Amino acid sequence: MIFTEISSEELQQFQKENKHRYFFPQSAEYNFMTNNSNNGLKTKILAVKENNKLLAYGTFIYFQYKKFFYKVTAQHGPIMDYSNTELVSFYFEQLKNYYSKNLSVLCVRVNPFINEKYYNDIEFISDNEEAIKTNRILNDLNYYAMNEDLFTNPTLSPRCIFSKTLDEDVTEANLLKKVSQIARYTINRTIKEGVQVREIDIFNEEDAKIFDEINRDTENRIDFEIRDNTYFKSLKNNIGSKAHYLVSYIDCDQFVEITTNTIINLEKERDDLKEKLEQGKVNAKKATNRLKEFDENIAIWYKKIDKIKELKSENGNIINLSCASFIESGQDLIYFTSGAMRKFHRYEGPYAILFHMMKYAINNNFKYFNFFGTSKDFESEEATDYGVLQFKRNFNGNIEYFMDNYEIRNAIGKIWKI
Repeated sequence: MIFTEISSEELQQFQKENKHRYFFPQSAEYNFMTNNSNNGLKTKILAVKENNKLLAYGTFIYFQYKKFFYKVTAQHGPIMDYSNTELVSFYFEQLKNYYSKNLSVLCVRVNPFINEKYYNDIEFISDNEEAIKTNRILNDLNYYAMNEDLFTNPTLSPRCIFSKTLDEDVTEANLLKKVSQIARYTINRTIKEGVQVREIDIFNEEDAKIFDEINRDTENRIDFEIRDNTYFKSLKNNIGSKAHYLVSYIDCDQFVEITTNTIINLEKERDDLKEKLEQGKVNAKKATNRLKEFDENIAIWYKKIDKIKELKSENGNIINLSCASFIESGQDLIYFTSGAMRKFHRYEGPYAILFHMMKYAINNNFKYFNFFGTSKDFESEEATDYGVLQFKRNFNGNIEYFMDNYEIRNAIGKIWKI
């Protein structure tokens, strides 16, 4: 086995030919994007090969510290078969040696891409023996667990994510049966309320404006910075069709037209039933109850039309509700970012988008619908993202609890508090 640097092009070919699991920071596209950007970051892909076959790789991001130094970090990586302890030992030992003489690299941080614990929803099931062995190898090589992640250090990856496995039992036809009752009810309500979803063109001026307005409204509400359109355009330029930007909306005129036709059909059914009742052709008690139901439903639809007309008079015909971005990454479709207009919260735009994209994931053979990061404190109502996690849980997935972020420092890094 040899330890070597490889190019983004070689990694891209490998990931294209091998349908293994990896997250976006370990993708070839991430390397292309980072090294071609103006944000001051650079990456390096360090790999293990045997007989010219790629066995392991990790993308390492160089975060500048002060003027001349770096903190080098692999987010959700390296990627390898962690059941192969010989390979694990070789990779991390060679990584340590690779950076040992580079005094400008104060520390190297890794985040082994392997679940440390298994969960059903948020209920602990068992520890992963492979993770225990990997931890022992890292400790023997003087890598130390940091007990930190994205929620305490923005240069690190989140230790926990929430994902829904899309196995053969989950189909577009039965998807609504594979989510919680809350999600099922809410999704059905978005359909009745006329909420629609479309994929936008981030390079279209009007679409980009809508996307940014929703993100800025969200940013102001949650007091958390959301990336601007410069980033989303760069992402699209670099990964193309693997990036998806969606908006949920209501077309008021279209809703009124469709609902009016619905009412016409209901009224015709009601009148036909009333005629049969008068002619004594149907059970009187059942028909009377059914006629009452028709009147109640028709009244509800008329109220919906009144509400939509009022909404249109205040906000215009097209009401943009929410937005989201998604990234295709190997076996995962990642729910990357999201935003929603506070004043239109009741229309539940995010549910409509997620239902739309889950169907996309199923039809395009993704193995995981990845809701991405959640804090380790997922059982506490005091957690900063508690409400967000409850929203994700409505889609019936599981916590994936990865190994810690580990760090090894050089002599200077051990002295400085970094």
